[in-house]
Amino acid sequence: MGRVPEIRRPALPLQAVEQVARFVQDHHCDGIDVQDLADAAGYSRHHFSRAFKASTAVAPSAYLAAVRIDSAKRLLLSETCAVVDVAVEVGFDSLSSFTRRFATTVGTTPARLRLLAQKLDHSAVAPFTLSDPNQPIVAVTPVLPEGVDDSCRIWLGWYPTPAPIGLPAAGQLGEYDEPMSLPLHPSAPWLLGFVVEESDDHLHELAPAWPVVARHHVPITQPGAVTLTFRRAGIDDIPLLSALPALAK
Repeated sequence: MGRVPEIRRPALPLQAVEQVARFVQDHHCDGIDVQDLADAAGYSRHHFSRAFKASTAVAPSAYLAAVRIDSAKRLLLSETCAVVDVAVEVGFDSLSSFTRRFATTVGTTPARLRLLAQKLDHSAVAPFTLSDPNQPIVAVTPVLPEGVDDSCRIWLGWYPTPAPIGLPAAGQLGEYDEPMSLPLHPSAPWLLGFVVEESDDHLHELAPAWPVVARHHVPITQPGAVTLTFRRAGIDDIPLLSALPALAK
């Protein structure tokens, strides 16, 4: 038998992706779901779900949840309201489902995140490596966009998908002006990068307003050297949701 040709899933036009991203940013606290996103884009739910994932590497339900978690992080770090009020504010219908999703995405509970922020008031999280030292090494050269302070720190993480959904399997927080190398992680071949600028404001450090991000264009499964080019995040990019102080413990 001949080989069955691969069926390529149609992607959404960039304008439609940005339109959906703006809709989510504006309405994620309103109890919207994937059907609402499909309606905003003008597609059937089935076609929209396939096309959105083909465009962004993220299922629309996961993208919506990520935006809600990022919004929750900002509320927890900037307000003193109760955790249950934060959960309701960002669109979760129960405290238990919010806490589970938050912990598996951020790496700590909502209450613990506030405690970590208090510690950052006294000292920034030190560079660290989270990896298996027995794996072969990938040397990474980060390239920052113009206007980003080169005294910043860089988080490089291995993820199982091309988007930072869930916790990284391994990674390294290091200084931009120092050599960076990461042991490979066989089950998480996607290399993602995030700029972590030191700041007296723990909200800015844990949830930057204007993230600078990078993603290697293909999964990495062999040792060697790669260049990782950073850029200002677009409206449809998912920011670094994991709390690095929690990963460093």
